[in-house]
Amino acid sequence: MVQRHELEFTANKCKDLLHQFKFLIDSPLVSFLVDNQWQFLEELGWSQYLLSLSDRDLSLIPDPKTFPITSDTPPSLAQFVSDCLSTYNSYPSVESKLPPGFVTLGMSPKKQHEVFRMGQAVKSIIERNQHISQVIDFGSGKGYLPEYIALTSPGIKVVGLDREEVNSVGGLQRNKLMEKLWLPLFRKQNNVNSLDFDKNKMNHYCPVTIELKEEHISEDFVQNISNISDGFVSVNSNSMLVGLHACGDLTSLLLQTFLRCPQLKSIVAVGCCYHLITQKERTQSYMTDGPHKQKLSDPNSIHAFPTSKFLQQSPIYFTRNALNLASQAPERMSSSQSLPAKNLFFRAVFQVLLRDQFDTVPACNVGHSASTASSFQDYCTAAFKKLKLNDVADSVIESCYERFNDGSTERRLYIFHQLRILLARVIESLILIDRMLFLLDNEIEPSVLGLFDPVVSPRCYVLVAEKS
Repeated sequence: MVQRHELEFTANKCKDLLHQFKFLIDSPLVSFLVDNQWQFLEELGWSQYLLSLSDRDLSLIPDPKTFPITSDTPPSLAQFVSDCLSTYNSYPSVESKLPPGFVTLGMSPKKQHEVFRMGQAVKSIIERNQHISQVIDFGSGKGYLPEYIALTSPGIKVVGLDREEVNSVGGLQRNKLMEKLWLPLFRKQNNVNSLDFDKNKMNHYCPVTIELKEEHISEDFVQNISNISDGFVSVNSNSMLVGLHACGDLTSLLLQTFLRCPQLKSIVAVGCCYHLITQKERTQSYMTDGPHKQKLSDPNSIHAFPTSKFLQQSPIYFTRNALNLASQAPERMSSSQSLPAKNLFFRAVFQVLLRDQFDTVPACNVGHSASTASSFQDYCTAAFKKLKLNDVADSVIESCYERFNDGSTERRLYIFHQLRILLARVIESLILIDRMLFLLDNEIEPSVLGLFDPVVSPRCYVLVAEKS
């Protein structure tokens, strides 16, 4: 059982970390050279140790669990790594493997992993609480998850809501094929004789096209879905709300819907795309904004961050850099055992070139065309074209690049980048804690589980709650 005081303690720890290391969070890497960001690590006494690490050790930095701690590690750096890990390592993890013969029609390995584990989580709640008779999946996409739930939970009605008509139509067509492939496996796994099995009891799946907005949040939500689905959804039946990688504000929208509609008895939601979250107000900033301003929602918006009373009492404002950081994949980066791409260094040097050659440095995104360049000269050519700036002489470009092409400067940039990623889960954990506290504010017991392998699916945490 989750304890409020423990959540509030961890939330404060997250906030303290974000405040103390705001230079890591909100220092855009494009300005690493222009702003001499390496000085922060020198002042902390971390620079010499970090520079002594091998390439392999540097590649392990983003994940606190693999960070290369030795007897030579500065105590303050070791404490920083430990503090980052402590903000999210209390979430229990789920371990399960795909069963033999799992039908994967059209699914990537990542999607197979997510659909199976999410489907099993939903199924376990249905089996534990027999009163659930239908499942409503927000943002169902191509229908992989809802059709899996429908096929593995006989008698349960499943409706998939998505704003794209092509997904709804394609999902229904795919489901008919999936049923033919799935039936033999289902009979074998459940030891069901084909003569005794009525397939009409399974695969109650209905895709619906709808763009979900705030106005859909009401006590009549299930009634509205019933109307749209031509009565497929029963108005008076107890329902479960599901969202697999509900993007940006959609997870908050799910929570609000869950609270307001009495027929919704449980919720299983995995969030993603934190960089698309809107925020209630900017009353306190732990991180100064750069040229990009984070879009704020209406102060009265019911799905703004923060949602809990605790975090609203001492609000935190996440900048664009912070939310982008929260969307990174620390475990996947460490497991790859590789350092960032060369274009990260090119971009930092290019910012120096812009500062030196132009009266006003534009707030700019150089785009993907420059990111694929094999040399700094090619990078600059593509970037100038993207930004619609006059070209700079080749000799000037070459001279600028040679000022920093000493190996050591590039290595410092990569170290700084890797250290920033350590804070990704801290920011994500604060968002998750806010959502849990919000449910507790409404007298509903929540829990968070590490549902997916974070290397396979970086947005791996699922929020589960049930009304008593």
